[in-house]
Amino acid sequence: AKTDEFKEFAKNIAMHIAASSPLGVVPEDIPEDAVAREKEIYRQQALEMGKPEDVAEKIVEGKMNKFYKESCLMNQLYIRDTNLTVSDVINEMIAKTGEKITINRFARFQIGES
Repeated sequence: AKTDEFKEFAKNIAMHIAASSPLGVVPEDIPEDAVAREKEIYRQQALEMGKPEDVAEKIVEGKMNKFYKESCLMNQLYIRDTNLTVSDVINEMIAKTGEKITINRFARFQIGES
């Protein structure tokens, strides 16, 4: 955090995390039980609509891509500019500063009801 621009960037990423509640940084960070639960819900929904098994699997795949886009920090649309993902914003900052910037993990605390 050597420059004011980087401090502002870090603050904005923290605000994004607070507002958007990602489950992990990348898809591999999301607990396997949560992924399995989502897949099963989507699969059952497709089968209840009378879709054949192979079509149901394609539907599950599409819905899981959407799930990862909404649940993984790096894939989420950036709240300050929804034309960019968080990954895009980080890459822009890397290009500006020439510094290596990575987010390996984060902690999000919430008080009260969820």
